[in-house]
Amino acid sequence: MSKDRYNRSKTYLLPLISEVIGIESNFIDFLEDTYLFKEDDKEEYCFYIEHEFVVNNPEFIGYEHRIISNNYYLKSIDVGNRVIYVFRFPEEYLPEYNYFLDGKYSKFGEDAKQIILKFWTKMYGRTATGVAAIVRIKQVLYKDKKLKQELEDRLSSEQSRVVLSDDAELIDIIETDEETVKV
Repeated sequence: MSKDRYNRSKTYLLPLISEVIGIESNFIDFLEDTYLFKEDDKEEYCFYIEHEFVVNNPEFIGYEHRIISNNYYLKSIDVGNRVIYVFRFPEEYLPEYNYFLDGKYSKFGEDAKQIILKFWTKMYGRTATGVAAIVRIKQVLYKDKKLKQELEDRLSSEQSRVVLSDDAELIDIIETDEETVKV
């Protein structure tokens, strides 16, 4: 069962780690969420993927074997009918990981931005809501002027006009609590 709202690491970092672990489109709907932190765990640069475990599907068993058979896999944590897979985040994308923590989405490298957009286009680019979400992700990554104007209009009142700096990111910094898995 999918949530209505996901945290930001799923949107902006999952596509990058998927490059090395191979998240497959036919199982994306079983991926519940992702996290950067675990309560009572001080491990740095980990990525936690919470998946519904589809026990009686041999294709899922093969998929699970593929995603844990790589150098980035650390361990699995069973939680009822879900599994939390723990991975080291790829060193080549640590700058993006750190920019993400700082709320600097537009600082992601061009290759990382393209991977993110390509990933979500492949996963959800065939539906109107999917396309709208991909457009919003692109607007955030590239500091789109139209999105900036929308935000300024939404934040302004008749008495006070809000003008965002051209250096402003167009999405909030992450909430650490939302990026922490509690098991």
